[in-house]
Amino acid sequence: MPAGNQATLLNTVTLPEFTDLIAKRFEMLKDQVKPVAEHLFISDYVGSGQGKFKRYDEVDGETYAANKAEGSDFQKSRIGVGYNVTMEAQTKGKEIEITYELRHDNRYIEVGAMIVDLTTFCPARKELDLTHRLTFASSTSYVDMNGTTVDTTVGDGLALLSTLHTLSFSATTYSNRVPADPVFSQGAFEAAKLISVTQVYTNFGEQRTMDFNTIITFSDPATVSAVRQLLESTSNVDQNNPGVVNVYKGAMRHVILPRLASTAVGAYDSTKRKWWFIAATGQGVYQSWQAYVGEWQTSTLNSPAAGNNGEDVHNLNWTYSTYCRYGIAILSGRGLIGSIPTTA
Repeated sequence: MPAGNQATLLNTVTLPEFTDLIAKRFEMLKDQVKPVAEHLFISDYVGSGQGKFKRYDEVDGETYAANKAEGSDFQKSRIGVGYNVTMEAQTKGKEIEITYELRHDNRYIEVGAMIVDLTTFCPARKELDLTHRLTFASSTSYVDMNGTTVDTTVGDGLALLSTLHTLSFSATTYSNRVPADPVFSQGAFEAAKLISVTQVYTNFGEQRTMDFNTIITFSDPATVSAVRQLLESTSNVDQNNPGVVNVYKGAMRHVILPRLASTAVGAYDSTKRKWWFIAATGQGVYQSWQAYVGEWQTSTLNSPAAGNNGEDVHNLNWTYSTYCRYGIAILSGRGLIGSIPTTA
């Protein structure tokens, strides 16, 4: 069907043959949209038959053991269920129509492009939705490309990035936003690292440590260059002496999100091209940023067949659709620190 397979005339292909070809191409091409943002989230397979909502609770215990006097009982540890968020499954999908004219005029390239698009619709939308949780990290909601209002608050009811995040069982507040929102540099990175070692708390107000192992940026060339210089230089980035050790060399991985600087409809937004974050990811539920993506249904092909209205009698079109079902919920700002400089 696509270019490279033009020996077969479209007008001689039957519906079962065409469907079999599309199914094979779908399986072959559906992974061509590489998940990037998805790897920053904790993946949770939900599956069918579990309802459309799933709740996530923040469970905290105390940090330190207590003294035990001779003959006395051990002190009971407090366990608390703090904030919670509810994930709602959303079904996404798209369809294409292979018209009678496309088939009988042997328009291979157009049909091939439509099949390729079919494989990318769901993965691309999922990546965009996940990325937009960072794109709109300073907002409590945004309206997506379909006009749906998306709630982006975390468990304490605040935006993902906030200077006044609250705790369930303590009056202590914490910030996960770099002061003055600087562009990325060694100094700005160290300001974010300072937050990572002073502003991570349990809901009881006890200080904890997390391994912030990831830098997240847009593909802005200057920002990417600054990050790579910090992480890959063989000497300290502020020193001329090549014998000085760069203490940050290889300290973190760098994740580039090509859709980070975008509007709600996915168009480029230059005002967000300098945004950057550091995150604790991939270390288990209690040691990672508690951002979840729930999978109800992976990207799936729905094909016409004999007996299920495979061919529309009104226009002789063959309709193929793809659909997926997933949800996104971020429980806490703990584990993510961001700087959102505004640029022209």
